[in-house]
Amino acid sequence: MRTEEKNIRQILENMAKGKDSGEKLTYDRDTKSIRTNSSHHEENNAGTINLTAEDFRFAAKGVDSSGHIVITEDVIKNLTDPAEIKPVHFMCWDKGDVYTMIGVDKSQCNIHGTVRFLKEESQESEFDIGNADDRVRLFVRHRNNRKSFPGKSTEVRGYVLENENWIETPVEVVPIEDEIFSRNIGLIETKAISSKNVALFAAGSVGSEICSALAKAGVDDFSIMDYDRLKVCNISRHSAGLPHVGRFKTKAMAQMVREISPYSRVTTSEKKICKENIQEVRQIINKADIVICTTDNRKSRLIINRECVSAGKTCIYAGLFRRAHGGQVFRVYPQISPCYQCFCMLFPEQKDQRVSNPEQARRLTYSDRPVAVEPGLANDISPISNMVTKLAIQELLKGTVTTLRSLDDDLVAPWYLWLNCRMEGTQYGDLEPLEFNLGGIHILRWYGIDAKCQPGCPVCGDFEAHLAKCAGV
Repeated sequence: MRTEEKNIRQILENMAKGKDSGEKLTYDRDTKSIRTNSSHHEENNAGTINLTAEDFRFAAKGVDSSGHIVITEDVIKNLTDPAEIKPVHFMCWDKGDVYTMIGVDKSQCNIHGTVRFLKEESQESEFDIGNADDRVRLFVRHRNNRKSFPGKSTEVRGYVLENENWIETPVEVVPIEDEIFSRNIGLIETKAISSKNVALFAAGSVGSEICSALAKAGVDDFSIMDYDRLKVCNISRHSAGLPHVGRFKTKAMAQMVREISPYSRVTTSEKKICKENIQEVRQIINKADIVICTTDNRKSRLIINRECVSAGKTCIYAGLFRRAHGGQVFRVYPQISPCYQCFCMLFPEQKDQRVSNPEQARRLTYSDRPVAVEPGLANDISPISNMVTKLAIQELLKGTVTTLRSLDDDLVAPWYLWLNCRMEGTQYGDLEPLEFNLGGIHILRWYGIDAKCQPGCPVCGDFEAHLAKCAGV
């Protein structure tokens, strides 16, 4: 950068900041240029710098930048070596309005930059130093020899390369770890929830919404298992968008969790939940503090149920009815509440279940007609995901002090039922309209249902004794 341009920039920056450095800008009608004179050199015009219109446009950009740079506090927190030029990478949003490194996958950050520490006495010329392919440069200077950060004694200046000129751009330094869950303070008093592992089996429409909600609540350790890939038809209900189509749902959710909290730990398995993969299912469950099952078939749920009961792990099951006209949530406390096998013994295979994919439709196809894929709308799925999230948070917070503790007295049922609408042709089709009614069963309300363990359950009961009793032995 030419010395004249640097001087021009400094003058205009001083003026913009209200600093009087003794220079005055005047317009010379004869030369049609703007020039500056130091007050003590006005008589002989010594040291005069002539500004052309082009020079003025260049300098003005540095003062009036509309964009900004967003970086994490960690990037500059321990930067103290003037000899070090630290490479960093940014993602560019909105045609250069924002350069950020927060909450994005490193593979998406294709804008090169550098961060450098400057001594307090460093000259402005040092702002030119960086790597040749930089588009963003950051300079950190600790005033009064203070090395602590953050603080008023630390100055961070940023520059973006535009049209071969380095334009000063405002820098936002974000303390992610301190602020990301600051709005949860008062509800969740401790960080106990962040140290717990959540095992999520199936990352479809229901599972993805639960996963995102738990991540926003502060959970940062997930194990996700699902063999399915995201399709275009999933997008209207799934938490992930079109850019993720073709990816494994597990991988898409792992990225979304890290976008919420870059400190999250997410392990994934792209395998089917079946007997052939039982060892991996077992490992995931044994590691978990709570298990959430949102799979769309009974076989996989029974496999997970058996492993959870054996390991003594609480498991929450979520399911939807056809066209999501309703849904249910079933929570299992091993050896205390009915397990999912007990539930199946109480109710035979439901004919009015959700059909969420072609494979499931083929399994249920009738001899005279095919079965349509009818998964339901996203807003009809949300109440089910919300209830599972609430139950999971209560479980993860057990033993901690929280204002949410009162919910323990409300959420005591093992089984919860929700109805979205009075679907014609179902047992709920003839319910009274909601209107102004208070009593009875109506749509858009949760109902807690009591259920008992089955003595003859082959998973949580004494199956052999039950058989002997039935046989009169």
